[in-house]
Amino acid sequence: LTPQEIKKVRVEMASWTLSQFLHGEQGALLATSQIVSAVPSADAKFFASTQVVDEARHVEVYDRYLREKVGLTYPVSPHLKSLLDQILRDGRWDMKYLGMQIMVEGLALAAFAMIHKFSAEPLIKELTRMVMHDEARHVAFGVLGLRGVYRDMKPSELRDREDFVIESSRLMRDRFLAQEVWEKMGLDAKGCVEFALNSPPLQYF
Repeated sequence: LTPQEIKKVRVEMASWTLSQFLHGEQGALLATSQIVSAVPSADAKFFASTQVVDEARHVEVYDRYLREKVGLTYPVSPHLKSLLDQILRDGRWDMKYLGMQIMVEGLALAAFAMIHKFSAEPLIKELTRMVMHDEARHVAFGVLGLRGVYRDMKPSELRDREDFVIESSRLMRDRFLAQEVWEKMGLDAKGCVEFALNSPPLQYF
C-alpha cells in the first residue's frame, strides 16, 4: 500500500473500532435497563440503575468522539448485533448478566486495555482509561451477581448456558476481524481476516 492508503486504512480502522465500542455501549445501556426490572434483588436493581447512567455516559462520549474528532462511523458489526439481539430477547435475568456483564463487558474491558496500552492519541487514551474504571465495576457486579447461581442448576439448563458462552465467544472474536473495513477498502477480505486472526495484536487480545 502507498503511504496515503496506509493512512486511510488507519483512519477506517480507528473509526470501525470505536464505532463497535459505541454500539456495544448502546447495547449495554439497553441490557442494563432490562436488568433493573428483571433481577430479583433490590440491591442489584440499585446497582444496575447506576450502571444505566454509566452506559449512557459511555454512549455519549464515544458518539461525540466519532462525530467531532474522527468524522466517520460504521454500523454495528453483524456478529456484535447477533449477540446483543440474543441478550436483549432473553427474559432470564441470569442470561442478561452472563451475556452482557460477563461476555460483552468482560471482553470489552480487554479491548479497552489494548487501546489504552497501544494508542498514542492522548484524548482517546484518557477517555478509555475512565471508561475502563466503570467497566471493571460492571464486570465485578456480574461476577458477584452470578455467584452460586449455577451450582444447583439442572444439567440441561446449565448446558444451555455453556452453549451460549461458547457461541458468544465465537461472535465476540469475529467482531474484531474488521471484515467491513477490508471490504470498504477493496482489499481481499478473506485474506485480511485470515491475516488478522494470526496477527500479534489479535493473538495478544
